[in-house]
Amino acid sequence: MPDLFELPQLASYMQQDLDLASASLARLLATTLIRNEVGGTRYDALTDLSPLLPVALDVARRLMDPNRGIQSTTRTVDDYRETDVYVTGAAGAPALTEDEVERVLDALGLRPSGAFTIRPGAPAARRFGCGEAARPLRW
Repeated sequence: MPDLFELPQLASYMQQDLDLASASLARLLATTLIRNEVGGTRYDALTDLSPLLPVALDVARRLMDPNRGIQSTTRTVDDYRETDVYVTGAAGAPALTEDEVERVLDALGLRPSGAFTIRPGAPAARRFGCGEAARPLRW
């Protein structure tokens, strides 16, 4: 399975030095998640993976961000300062977000258009199945 990006590309994208093991794991996870979304056979048949590069880098950056889901609040009264740090979301198994899935499908031209066609129905006689057109209701 070909990788979607090289580790120096991820380091440049994140603008920081990266731990080799963590960056390699993020690359493997990002590549695997995108491959699973596209489908293994289709992914392996792709000759140009460059349309997936921006999505793959975003996924890897999100997976490597240690502060994701952590927030803090600070209260200050005169010289006294108190800070509370809390987690806003529980870490789960790595997965693509809905936005990332849409970007992958758009990059490869796989997203359905969402358009549909409305066709006129059958003649009234056949629609009601009684051999004649529907009669108006009488009150």
